[in-house]
Amino acid sequence: MKGKTEYIAVIAKDPESQFEALRVALGSVLEEHKSDLYILNHKIAKDFISSICEDCWEEFVDNLEFLEDMGGHLYSNVKENEEYGFTILSLDEIKKKLKEYTVIIPYQR
Repeated sequence: MKGKTEYIAVIAKDPESQFEALRVALGSVLEEHKSDLYILNHKIAKDFISSICEDCWEEFVDNLEFLEDMGGHLYSNVKENEEYGFTILSLDEIKKKLKEYTVIIPYQR
């Protein structure tokens, strides 16, 4: 029997948590939940993600697109993240938006 669909916000609170936070968000949508990714207070950490493994940067970019294809959304309060498809919101807008979720997962290393 299938469980209740949750509306999940996964929040990356530091550059080192971006890769895993995206994987958590993507895993949630694959389990048929609605999931959005938030990158707060920092730019996408391309150098750090690239240092994790040889193909990690390409995987990260592909997974951002896949999350969106599966109905997830990308949000950030950092303007530079627009180039990766993130919708830019102020912290006040994010604070209001977070009230819509049934589950919030703050991800930090």
